[in-house]
Amino acid sequence: MEGNLSVALVGPRGKIGDARTRADGSYTIATRIRLPGAYRATSGRAGSDALALRVVPKLVAGLTGSGARDSRYFFTARLVPANAGTGVVAVNITRAQAVLVDRTFAGRVRIKLDTRRVISYRIRAEVIPNEGYAGTVRVLRANVVLPRLALSARGVAVSQLGEQLRRLHYAAPSGGTFDGRMLDAVYAFEKVHGLSRTGVVDASFWRALANPRVPTPRFAQPAEHLEVNKGLQVLYVVRGSRIALIVPISTAGVAGTFTPVGRFAVYRKVVGFDPSPLGTLYDPLYFTGGYAIHGNPSVPPYPASHGCVRIPMWLAPLLFRAVPYGETVYVY
Repeated sequence: MEGNLSVALVGPRGKIGDARTRADGSYTIATRIRLPGAYRATSGRAGSDALALRVVPKLVAGLTGSGARDSRYFFTARLVPANAGTGVVAVNITRAQAVLVDRTFAGRVRIKLDTRRVISYRIRAEVIPNEGYAGTVRVLRANVVLPRLALSARGVAVSQLGEQLRRLHYAAPSGGTFDGRMLDAVYAFEKVHGLSRTGVVDASFWRALANPRVPTPRFAQPAEHLEVNKGLQVLYVVRGSRIALIVPISTAGVAGTFTPVGRFAVYRKVVGFDPSPLGTLYDPLYFTGGYAIHGNPSVPPYPASHGCVRIPMWLAPLLFRAVPYGETVYVY
C-alpha cells in the first residue's frame, strides 16, 4: 500500500476518525469509542473486517461532605456517558453487617448517610450493563468520624464537646460556638492529658476524651482549697477533697521571675481591676506578698507571667465569688 492514502474509521453511527497512511503504508487513528458495535477501517481501495467492540462505561462514584458526626454526608454516583443505554447502577450499602440499601438506580445516585454516630459504611456500586456494554464495580468505605474542631467552629459537636468537658469538671461554656472560653477549656484538657497544646480538637483529643484521665488533688486537707499545679499549668478548685473545677493558668515565664511554691492562704481580695507595678490585675486573690491569682486577657498554654497566677478573664469573677478569705492555696 502506498503512502498518503486517506483511511477512515467507521462505527455504528458513521465516520468517527481518519488518517493518512505513511510511506510504509501504516497509519494511526486516535479517537474515543463511545458506543458499542462494529468498527472497520476503509479507504478508497480496501476495507478491513469489522471488529465488534464493547464499551466499559465510566462509573463516577464518591462521597460528598466531610464525614464528620452530625454533618451532611452523601454517596453519589453517575454513569458516563449518561443516557446512552449503558445500564443501571446497583447500590448495596451495609453498616455493621446490616444491609441498609440494596436497589438499582436508572439515573444519578444520591443517598444520604446517617451521621448521628461514629461508624463505617461499606458501599458497593455495580453497573448492570445493557447489551454491548461491560460491567464495572466500585467499592468505597465511608467513615463517620468525630469532627476536627478549632476556634470559630460551630454546631452540635461543639455543644457536645462542652458538655463532656463540664462533666469532667473543666471550666467550659455551653452553646454551639467554639469561642475563646472553649479554647481555654481545651487547653486545660490538653495539659492534664499530656497532649500537644494546640487548642485543636483532633483525633488524639477525641481518643483521650473517650477514655479520660481523672485527676485527683495532691492534698486532702483542708477539704476545700486551691491547688496551683505549675507543671501542668492548671489550677484545681478542690471541694469536699475532690476536684470540682479545672482552670487553665499561666505562671511565671518572664526571665528572672518565679511563682513561689508552698502552702499559702488568701489574705486579700480586690473587686474588679487592681493596678500594680507590673500591670492591672482583675479580681485578684492575693495569697502571699504581692502574688495573686487574677484574671488576665492573655493566658497562653505555657508560663508567661511575671510571677502571679493568671487565669482567663471570664473565670476570674467566678473564682472570686467561690473563694473566701483564708482559703488555703497550695502551689507546687
